[in-house]
Amino acid sequence: MRDPRQPRTRESLRRRLRRLMVLGLAACAPVVSGCLTPGSTSEAKDPPPLNTPLVVSSDPSVPGSSDSSSFWEKLNFAKPPLAPPPPAETILVRADGIIPEPPPKPGSPQEMLLGAHELFRQGDYEKSAALYKFIADRKKTPMAVAEEARYYQAESLRLSGDWPKAADVYNDVLNKFPNSAYREQAIRHMYDIANFWLEDTRLRMKETREQTEGKRWFVPSHFVNIDPKKPVFDEEGRAIEKLEQVRYNDINGPLADQALFLAGSVKFFNQDFKEADNYFSQIHEKHPNSPLAERAVELAIVSKHLSTGGAEYDGRKVAEARNLVRSAFDNYPELANKKKDFLARQLVGITLQQAEKDYKMAEFWRRTGHVGAAYFYYHVVMQRYPQTPFAEMSRKKAEELRLKGLTDKNVITPPEPRAQLGRPGVPGDETAPEPRKLQTNSETAPQPRPAPAEETPVPRLFTPGVPQQ
Repeated sequence: MRDPRQPRTRESLRRRLRRLMVLGLAACAPVVSGCLTPGSTSEAKDPPPLNTPLVVSSDPSVPGSSDSSSFWEKLNFAKPPLAPPPPAETILVRADGIIPEPPPKPGSPQEMLLGAHELFRQGDYEKSAALYKFIADRKKTPMAVAEEARYYQAESLRLSGDWPKAADVYNDVLNKFPNSAYREQAIRHMYDIANFWLEDTRLRMKETREQTEGKRWFVPSHFVNIDPKKPVFDEEGRAIEKLEQVRYNDINGPLADQALFLAGSVKFFNQDFKEADNYFSQIHEKHPNSPLAERAVELAIVSKHLSTGGAEYDGRKVAEARNLVRSAFDNYPELANKKKDFLARQLVGITLQQAEKDYKMAEFWRRTGHVGAAYFYYHVVMQRYPQTPFAEMSRKKAEELRLKGLTDKNVITPPEPRAQLGRPGVPGDETAPEPRKLQTNSETAPQPRPAPAEETPVPRLFTPGVPQQ
């Protein structure tokens, strides 16, 4: 027993506090459960006799009705919403006739799914979406039932106006059920939602065009949406995300090229030419027969040309643009006829950028003291791009290096580059050198010695009874 003269320890205080909390909760539980129940009053009522039958009413105002829930049931968030009973009778149409379908087992996921369908048919989309989600999230739900519940959850969200959540649930259906029976419908709804979200971007494009024409002073920016059908933030980014998901889940389908073109157009408008080139090039490579292919090739050429950043950067994209111009002339005759001047201007711009890059490379080698490399690049510019102003500049620089090599003994003048056969812009009148003759010695090899003659063996006579040696 504790000595009362000793001070109370911290552990004993915790124990006493715990006891008081338990007693307080035990005292409040009957009050809360009795007083806060809907339809209950503070007046005491006598309990019904034991032989009184239980009456279940559908009227919520009746205290004993099935729709009236207690305070604790309202706090149970894991409990699914109440659903109407499934149809009493269902039939199946088969080849041999119409047969009645047995009702589902009470409390099974199939029964809950039929109740959710009844809510969906009545137009109560909020409750049906919650019930569909509860069915699809249960681990014991069969795969076919979970697939149908997940799709109709997205449908309920879409019809209730919550399009951002509906788009995410559609994508969830495509990820978890790749061979779903609702695959085409989910992809189509995702594309329609993303296309609707791009309406603000189209409006901004129109206002920007008016600003460049002088009809508008400025273009307002939209950062937040209050429409429940649109995302609150980053509407354009969410639309691009859904378009990419449409393309990923429908690579060879009818919506893939349209999704790529919409995404590339948005990136091109925002001057993100590298990403725009990625989208437009995929249309040219994966969907060459698409009605959007010609327009995609035209925009891909411009995107490749503008995504390099100038002659100081990597020139592979410019080379790809040149190949794409050739492909436009060879594979798209209508584009070549309608946009002939445009393609010619692009080809001139590409040639000038490549010539400038090679000329700057020659200047770099000249500044760093590598005379041979600089001289070589100057002649490369003169041979590959003879019609550009950089060819004349290279000719002057190469002549200065040659004269400097003649006067300064410390500078080794590189030889003139020889023309190579089969290269564009190189004269092909040079012939190959004569083959060298095989040097033979006047001495001849000695005659082979004759093989020694073999002696013919003398045949021996066989004598019966005499052993052979």
